[in-house]
Amino acid sequence: MQVDNIEKNQYKITFEVDAAEFAKGLNQSYNKNKGHINIPGFRKGKAPRQIIEMHHGADVFFQDAFDFVLPEAYGKAADESGLEIVARPEIDVLEASVDKGVVFTALVYTKPDVGLSSYKGLKYEAVTTFVNDDEINAELEKLQDKNSRIITVTDRPIENNDTVIFDFEGFVDGVPFEGGQANDFELVIGSKMFIDTFEEQLVGLAVGDSKQVNVTFPEEYHAEALKGKPAMFEVTIKEIKSKELPALDNDFAADVSEFETIEELKDSIRTKLLEAKEMQAKNAKEQALVDQLITAAQIDLPEVMIDERVDQMIRDMANDMSQRGIDMESYFRYTGTNMEMLRDNYRNHAEKHVRARLALMEIAKLEGFEASEEDIDAEFDKISTAYNIPKEQLMTIMSDKEKKDIAKDIVVRKALELLVDSAVAE
Repeated sequence: MQVDNIEKNQYKITFEVDAAEFAKGLNQSYNKNKGHINIPGFRKGKAPRQIIEMHHGADVFFQDAFDFVLPEAYGKAADESGLEIVARPEIDVLEASVDKGVVFTALVYTKPDVGLSSYKGLKYEAVTTFVNDDEINAELEKLQDKNSRIITVTDRPIENNDTVIFDFEGFVDGVPFEGGQANDFELVIGSKMFIDTFEEQLVGLAVGDSKQVNVTFPEEYHAEALKGKPAMFEVTIKEIKSKELPALDNDFAADVSEFETIEELKDSIRTKLLEAKEMQAKNAKEQALVDQLITAAQIDLPEVMIDERVDQMIRDMANDMSQRGIDMESYFRYTGTNMEMLRDNYRNHAEKHVRARLALMEIAKLEGFEASEEDIDAEFDKISTAYNIPKEQLMTIMSDKEKKDIAKDIVVRKALELLVDSAVAE
């Protein structure tokens, strides 16, 4: 193995796979591909490897053989190099033959130097968190709405927030227009779903009433022929529905929660809102301090590290959408974007993330922070609980890289805690 320094934070590792190991890879490649290759005189999948090589060339199985032998060979070379590699390598095949094996080169990038002048005693703006009665009432109203029931109204005209079922037909210059007619249309009065003052003009009508509603289409309306045009709609009211809200009393509290009184429910809402605000304040404080840290840190950041973080963010996004039944092609079609636009959108956030992590890892290094066995064991407990996987099974299925990343995450959190605990409120 040979390691050459190409430029700052960039190295080329040259490493070999001997003929015996390459032969194993070639056999794996043959077994993988033989069923897809037709050789005259042989049933598919039954032609000997030597015969296939005679027909298709001696290197017909090389590419897949490279894939079989490369991971272990590169992993060993990377460990022996002693380099702190921070991104996926760029692999090339220098030479390959059945008799001599394979010579690979890996272009790798190493962790850049981080210059920190100061990281203790950073200043932040202190925020006082509190919850007022309006916020509690707003949450109670949400609970009311969630537990409301829809009733049919027969004894009064339409009011704001009612749901109205009606027929309508629209006319411009006395002529019906396309898309201007519907039967049994459902509309919440006050939702502003319809243009201009359409909804307001329905207030006060009763079931069975008909009315000519006059409105003007907005200048920016999507249909070119209707932009800025006055219109008249003939409307007939067929049904009025309303939400019946439960009273905010002790019975309500008992029905929707584990509490017996409305005051206990309010206290619980206050506590949860306060906890949420305190968490928001904590996150805002951490972000403000990290922003200061990465602004002051001197890091000659390799572009490949940003690209790799963008790749991970897109993989995470794709996995999340996949769980909701959406693929990337559909996402691009719905949003009118493409992969290049998505990568550009993520790039600034990705760069901030990488710079912050490097700066925090440098703090951990300067402070001598380490991930103890107890720290790692506790982290495995958390992951086991979160994913409902037995810890013993989790430890067997996780790769060495994933375990190393967990240890790095732990020391990064310790560095963040130091940054926050040493900060000074203004």
